[in-house]
Amino acid sequence: MIWVLAGTWEGRKLIAMLAERGYEVVATCTSSRGAELARASGATHVIAAALRAEEMRELLSGMGVRAVIDCTHPFAAQASLNAIAACRAEGTPYLRLERAPLRSSPVQVQVRSFAEAGRVASRLGRRVMYTAGIKNLGEFLRHCSSEVVVRVLPSSAAKALELGVDERMLLCLHPPLSPELEKALLRHCSAEVLVMKDSGAAGGAETKLRACEELGIRAVVVQRPAVHYPESCRSLQEAVRWAEQKLKGI
Repeated sequence: MIWVLAGTWEGRKLIAMLAERGYEVVATCTSSRGAELARASGATHVIAAALRAEEMRELLSGMGVRAVIDCTHPFAAQASLNAIAACRAEGTPYLRLERAPLRSSPVQVQVRSFAEAGRVASRLGRRVMYTAGIKNLGEFLRHCSSEVVVRVLPSSAAKALELGVDERMLLCLHPPLSPELEKALLRHCSAEVLVMKDSGAAGGAETKLRACEELGIRAVVVQRPAVHYPESCRSLQEAVRWAEQKLKGI
């Protein structure tokens, strides 16, 4: 049994690749939609919950997991830390499938927190487009004095309104967006600054950065949380080979 911490595009793709090779896969994610997609990708067992380290240990021992591949979002640091701790305690091999970081760019300003992102964006422009997720929107708004256009998933619209976002300044869209649409939205909103996370190409970060470069707009990029992964790789093929090696002879 292989455990894939899913909830991302890479997680679903990896589940499908492992299932095609005949491996049993247990997938975990934090939403019912993620669970649905993991099941459709070929996962044998699916758990939709944010597990604590102790619950992860119970999963490892209870389901006979022999290898763990962490495909969570780059900003889901606590899930990764919990999985690392559980694997260390149970002696289970752990691998992180990590997205390549965003390339450097002259329009990019890197920050370490959403509070810092708010302060920096305020200095760089009078109108800001925020595209860094609903979870940290409140912290960003508390530190940003500029006019803010907020772009979130449709499912997060109610929460954005609760945080005080004017409905006239709220955009609800499902990513990823095309480069043309990214540029059109920035132009339409007269944005002078774009706030984003370094969520990798799969998260649309590269497309956003390219749009900023072409329009001459500054991009405030929140860096990923620092996590020390015991072992990591950058490609799905590497992850599959690693799993095959760990389960060889089992």
